[in-house]
Amino acid sequence: MSMQSTVTQQPSIQSEKVFTFPKGIPGFEEYTTFKLFHKDDGKVSAYWLESCESPTVTFTLVDPTAYDLNYDIYLDDSEQQVIKADNPLDIGVFLILKKNDQDTGVGSIGANIAGPLVINVQEKLGLQKVLQHRFADISKVDH
Repeated sequence: MSMQSTVTQQPSIQSEKVFTFPKGIPGFEEYTTFKLFHKDDGKVSAYWLESCESPTVTFTLVDPTAYDLNYDIYLDDSEQQVIKADNPLDIGVFLILKKNDQDTGVGSIGANIAGPLVINVQEKLGLQKVLQHRFADISKVDH
């Protein structure tokens, strides 16, 4: 059985919650537990993950819905089991920001749209979903 979750609004996340990524994040598999921080002061909504094993390993995250990006995420059976995904309303999708090493000017930061983090907020479990058809899976939300 596969699960489809169309993300148009994130579930609520309180700051400083510990989340487990049972398989790690590709390239950082040795780090499996992270504190998820969220700051929303009305002007800026910021998220970041900090490794519990090594606090110097951090990832800045953005909410794709804040940029009118809509993901249709399909989780296969094994992915559903990893994050105990039973209810699509409990699933949050986030993009990891990355610095473009070749560009040192303005606009040198982008988001990894082909590898969103999929997080079960209720179970505090997550994974990185690598999308095979990155542009087919993402669309602008019509307003």
